[in-house]
Amino acid sequence: MQRNWIAVLFVGVLAVTGMPRWARAQSDMQWLSVDDARLQWVNAMAWEARAGGLQAVRVPKAQRDQWSQDNEKKRAMSGAGVSVRFRTDSRRIVFRTTLLEVETVPLATNPEDAWEFNRPPYFSLYREGRYVAAIPGKIQGAQQEVVILNDRGPAREAEYQVLFPFYYRNAETVMHAIGLDAGAKIAAAAPDKRPRVLFYGDSITHGHGVTAPHETYVWQACERAGCVSLNFGFGGTGWGERIVAETIAARADWDALVIAIGTNSFGGIDGASRQKETAAQYGDKYRAFLDVIRARWPGKPIISMTPILNRVEILDIRNPNGEMPQDYRNAIERVVRERQAGDKNIYLVDGLKLVGDQQDMLVTDLVHPNDFGMRSMAVGVASVLRPLLAR
Repeated sequence: MQRNWIAVLFVGVLAVTGMPRWARAQSDMQWLSVDDARLQWVNAMAWEARAGGLQAVRVPKAQRDQWSQDNEKKRAMSGAGVSVRFRTDSRRIVFRTTLLEVETVPLATNPEDAWEFNRPPYFSLYREGRYVAAIPGKIQGAQQEVVILNDRGPAREAEYQVLFPFYYRNAETVMHAIGLDAGAKIAAAAPDKRPRVLFYGDSITHGHGVTAPHETYVWQACERAGCVSLNFGFGGTGWGERIVAETIAARADWDALVIAIGTNSFGGIDGASRQKETAAQYGDKYRAFLDVIRARWPGKPIISMTPILNRVEILDIRNPNGEMPQDYRNAIERVVRERQAGDKNIYLVDGLKLVGDQQDMLVTDLVHPNDFGMRSMAVGVASVLRPLLAR
């Protein structure tokens, strides 16, 4: 009997107020599916069904299955560099999403790993090409609604771009829908005809070291050079495997390529085979990597960036082969200098000139650049990209 009275009371409340606040919030919005033709997606090479929605991936499954490194396959599921563009006069933009939790190590083993796992995944919002804000999602495995924009002023039409969380421990992004005001207009953004630059690298390219996706050197470099960035960075990898070179060569959507690998090879071991690898052997592998890409794209600009400052040289630690990071940088430089004799479209950037003896450009692990370091890398890469793309 008591339950019946509760039910009657609840119905009475609805009759007076209309409906609960959460229900009203849903009813006055229109929801777009990710395949809506008015949405333009950047760096989403494929969509895969997952967790009741669709996940943008940077390497389609058919290609991922050919890769030998499980870690690399996992990193390809991260939304690094993925963004969506559209025009609207909506005062609200809401992402109905699931930000999957991906734990890579037992959290109790390292306090820093626990911190990384528990930091919020951020979206970055741009309006008319200008940065507006970084918006955190909740750290939870369940579906959530992230309010990207909540403008209390009058409705005004503008072009928006939203960058996805880039990290790979708690930010694999499954999209269910994009919500706008019920009466808002929605249209495709103007075609972006700027050159497209593909960045291949390890966790530094992926973005480890900064918080929001607009802070990576990849994004900042193209902001400065006037291009569209395509992030092909994979944390904990970037070994320079032939199969990855073949994946890059198979793509026709880039106008220039930046290669920033080598840091994970300082240990003197080939990441794919787990066999000993000297700096000379690494140089041979780097040469073969370039050969694959040049065979398909003989004239596209390629920028090879040597690795930045690393903790092992700060602490003066040699690898099991008795070699230091500079030996690997020298190997990359030799390969690029040799090719430059007959290849006028390959360029070398010295990573130490971007992040060198200044340890305050690195986060506490003394491996990954912080905001200051990322900006310095972006400035250096953009200074090479800008004249190339102008031609």
